[in-house]
Amino acid sequence: MLWYNLGQKDLLIDCQGNWGNILTGDGAAAPRYIEARLSKFALDVVFNPKTTEWQASYDGRNKEPITLPVKFPLLLAQGVEGIAVGLSSKILPHNFSELCDASIAYLRGEEFKLYPDFQTGGSIDVSRYNDGERGGMVKVRAKINKIDNKTLSIAEVPFGKTVPGVCDSIVKASEKGKIKIRKVEDLTSEKVEIL
Repeated sequence: MLWYNLGQKDLLIDCQGNWGNILTGDGAAAPRYIEARLSKFALDVVFNPKTTEWQASYDGRNKEPITLPVKFPLLLAQGVEGIAVGLSSKILPHNFSELCDASIAYLRGEEFKLYPDFQTGGSIDVSRYNDGERGGMVKVRAKINKIDNKTLSIAEVPFGKTVPGVCDSIVKASEKGKIKIRKVEDLTSEKVEIL
């Protein structure tokens, strides 16, 4: 389902209902409990009534677009991952404003630098990024703050990881004797907070 993988779904879709949480890994509610419509951005930049193919909606009362012709580097904004026979691809999501600036620079024939950006935060090492070409690599790390001599706080998690997954990996590392901890507290709500 398209909505589950969208890196910046608010660019295209105005959502209503429980669409899940990227931080906790919670999935969206059943389709009958959620509603969506195209955002103003999608209507202005992505939607073109002359070239858009339509299909009946889930109940047949309305029509919905099958694909959307795009005038913006949406693939870079959203990111995508796929596997085929002998091939795999992972395009990381990029910051909307930086994409706009890079697009303008490209159209003017100017040099620009563009690096991935993640909704979940974290730190990124792009020293081996290879300008996004084949064989490039990035390292993403959590953002850890020292509160006092006995307490660390994780405020951002790496891209592709969830808060429960990070908590589990901390507990497993403790069980193997790699680190010493007293406890792990997950206080995450709208923002990540692991103590």
